[in-house]
Amino acid sequence: MQKGTNIKYKIAFTVLTLLAVTNLYSRRNTSGNKGATQPVIAAGCSNAVANASLQLNNVRTRIDATGGSMWQDRAGGFAEYEVPKRNNIDDPKFTSIFAGALWMGGTDVNGQLKIAAVTFRSSGNDFWPGPLDPTTAEVSSAECSVFDQYWGVSLAQIKIFVAWYDCTQDPDCDVSLEFPGYQIPDVIREWPAKGNVVQKGGAGPTYDVTEHLAPFFDRDGDDFYDPDAGDYPKYDLIGDIDCRTTRD
Repeated sequence: MQKGTNIKYKIAFTVLTLLAVTNLYSRRNTSGNKGATQPVIAAGCSNAVANASLQLNNVRTRIDATGGSMWQDRAGGFAEYEVPKRNNIDDPKFTSIFAGALWMGGTDVNGQLKIAAVTFRSSGNDFWPGPLDPTTAEVSSAECSVFDQYWGVSLAQIKIFVAWYDCTQDPDCDVSLEFPGYQIPDVIREWPAKGNVVQKGGAGPTYDVTEHLAPFFDRDGDDFYDPDAGDYPKYDLIGDIDCRTTRD
């Protein structure tokens, strides 16, 4: 990570992206020379291409996290972490970070070092989208494609949804007056939580979420995500979550 001027900032966001890591490929020697390696993609997944723009507080930045990299327009080689963010494209551009990426490493049960460390994705990839099967540690190319996308949700959206749902359950609350024309936002309906079906762009293959992926508030306690039953992407709205404990 390369830093420019020392600018203090505070940024808060909730963006979900799911990554399948270095298990997806094996390396084999193809030339007979010591140290020569050739990555072989085990799942046949295409490289991640989805990106998103975050604009929060006084920051605008680009993320390509489904492929493990962030904060840079890789095609043009430009830094894309603006602080302060421009209001007009012709205004001067100031960036505090040039590029960043995910680096993860550890040893397997045989003590072999495994590492996934993206630099600028110019010489291959170590990350692909999609949740690994908890039993086989595998993922399919279709699943990689489905999860090459982003789910961004705000606290304001959740607060409105909860207030609307509570109103629908209150015989003394007139929904048509309190929330005229309200529709559950797509990001809440399509949240990739257990029990939901994920699809990219409303077309193509789907993925049935059978494990706990995106966290959610389970209003009726049935362990399945259903916004029509009042479930929603998990925010600690009442401040009763102890961040020191493990949770779904």
